Amino acid sequence: MSTTPAGNRSAPYSGTEHKVPPTETPPGESSTTEGISVPERPELRKAWGFAPLVLILGVVAVFLAGVIAMIVALSS
Repeated sequence: MSTTPAGNRSAPYSGTEHKVPPTETPPGESSTTEGISVPERPELRKAWGFAPLVLILGVVAVFLAGVIAMIVALSS
């Protein structure tokens, strides 16, 4: 396998005949919210209702009851 040193290779399209002439940069976007037809939803006033909190506390209570029952069963 033959390799050539990096300094001896010529880059493709290194001549001036293939260069693109410089042009002016196009303007950026005027606004990121321009043209939005749907307004934003209002913020929620309450994060959690009563029912989800009771459900989560019930699951935690059942888990703790199981852990305590296993500890009691293993200790006797």
